[in-house]
Amino acid sequence: MQTWHTTYLGLKDIPRELSGFELQAFFTYSRAERAVINARYGIAHKLGLALHIGFLRLSGCSLKSIRMVPAVLWAHLGRELGVTPPEVASLKAMYGRGRTLFEHQKLAQEALGFHWMTDHQRRAFVRALRNEVTRLGDKDQLLAFAQRWLYEHTLLIEHDRALRTQIGAALDLFETETGAAIATTVPLELMGKWRGALAQMRPDGQSQQSWLWEAPAKHSTVQISQVFERIDLLYSLDVQQHLTELSDVTVRRYARHLASRPPSVGARIKEPRRSVETACFLRYSLLTATDQAILMIQRRVADLWRLAREGVPD
Repeated sequence: MQTWHTTYLGLKDIPRELSGFELQAFFTYSRAERAVINARYGIAHKLGLALHIGFLRLSGCSLKSIRMVPAVLWAHLGRELGVTPPEVASLKAMYGRGRTLFEHQKLAQEALGFHWMTDHQRRAFVRALRNEVTRLGDKDQLLAFAQRWLYEHTLLIEHDRALRTQIGAALDLFETETGAAIATTVPLELMGKWRGALAQMRPDGQSQQSWLWEAPAKHSTVQISQVFERIDLLYSLDVQQHLTELSDVTVRRYARHLASRPPSVGARIKEPRRSVETACFLRYSLLTATDQAILMIQRRVADLWRLAREGVPD
């Protein structure tokens, strides 16, 4: 599937504007599809079925909307089928009988090979979704993945609400499993020590959580010493010995969740999310501070070389 196509997946209505390229890509029919369309009696039914096949190919969903169909689309379908299309028409006006609309939806699904998920396919979909959760944490990205997976397996795309419910369940399961893994490697006493360290206030009135997340403004010796102070604190908490098995994506995701709220709010977060966020925040802070120290030292050394070179006469 082309990347540009994913923006249309899950649509419930025909887009108001369709380019010539999109009309050719989705509303042009194979010989077998034309045979199914031409088997319908009457121009209106031929156009209606052609519209349903094209929309299903476009969005992965059956067309149920009763809004007006763009005139440019009717004109294109007329040229495709060699008939005179209506100038202005809606599906409501075209389908006086609801049964005909249902029949066209079924015929479009059969023509393109689309169908609803079976129990076996649903289990495969859930497995794929759970695997993707370890790589993606954004719900909108996961929704796009779910729609793409269904379309590529010629399965009708469910309503966004149903997909988001399954995505939420996959995220909750992953979070529970991650929390259990952390609980087996991080003693309860150490976890309490980590929480206390994040909530602790520094002499300047800033919480240690905010201080650990703060990025250095420049690579001066003072800033370098502060980065090493952060690293020393994290090593004193034995952060370097834990969470080595978690992916960087997971660590970064939960670290950013915790960084977006003050420690007083984080204390009200329920388990296992609270422990997952705390552990991932400290792990991410250590990785980030280490990278910052290396980069700052490299820049500082480059500055010293430049100053030394400028101080030597030709």
